[in-house]
Amino acid sequence: MSSSNIARLFLLAAIWGTSFMLMRIAAPVLGPMLTTFGRASLATLALLAFARSRGVPLQWRRNWQPYLVIGIANTALPFSLFAWSALYIPSSYMATMNSLAPVFTALFGFLLLGERLTAVRMASFVLGLFGVGVLVGVGPMRVDAMVILAVLASMGAALSYGFAATFTRMRGGGISPIAIAAGSQFTASLCLLPLALPSLPHALQAGTPASLLAVLVLGVVCTGLAYALFFQLISTEGATRAITVTFLIPVFASLWAWLLLDEPVTTGTVAGIAIVLAATAAALRAKPSAPRVPGKASA
Repeated sequence: MSSSNIARLFLLAAIWGTSFMLMRIAAPVLGPMLTTFGRASLATLALLAFARSRGVPLQWRRNWQPYLVIGIANTALPFSLFAWSALYIPSSYMATMNSLAPVFTALFGFLLLGERLTAVRMASFVLGLFGVGVLVGVGPMRVDAMVILAVLASMGAALSYGFAATFTRMRGGGISPIAIAAGSQFTASLCLLPLALPSLPHALQAGTPASLLAVLVLGVVCTGLAYALFFQLISTEGATRAITVTFLIPVFASLWAWLLLDEPVTTGTVAGIAIVLAATAAALRAKPSAPRVPGKASA
């Protein structure tokens, strides 16, 4: 990887690591759904402008169904789950759950694409769950019902990312990645609008400059600009190398939250993150086996 792309990789990890801290600032004030809608709608504007500047056609009539499914699975649902989780758990917890996305991608590759679950990938799934258990059990948070639900919600977000990645492989092969990003953010915004409207009166009264700035940065920088950086990395280095950003995000998320929100980083936090990242590394290194062929015996 070139030095310029290494710099982009670290910049992208720093940006995405910041997003969990920003949700911790915005969601308690504006509410999870309005925070998510604001993020998705601002990202839509940024990505539509980016697609237009690159001359990328979105072809709405032909591609609206993939845009809708990917918009729900890759934006509306996971962003909402993370924003709700931000009410109850630290940034490091959410970023660590986010790192499980490649593990769940391997699971959906088995369920939807017929890829064999190798022993390494099965072990990575078990190891990832063990890492989550260590983080929750030994981490700085006192474990109660809401903390457990928030952790499960964050894992649900990673699960949704895994499905979205697999669906994109199935249905998005002929669509420009920039078009998928812009189109899916737009459809996600439409889906989120009716869910966000009930929070608007409260947000108009309780909104603070910090919470509004957090949503602005979430949408324009952490989603719009970050997607542009990510697609540039994919185009120059390939998806396998670009996805290594997954390993850096929890580090930056913990660092920003420790510096700016005084969230503690304990030995349990470091141990849980390390175990989950080891599971993610195993899932990414293991090449998928050939799809199952019905009626064909394996050697």
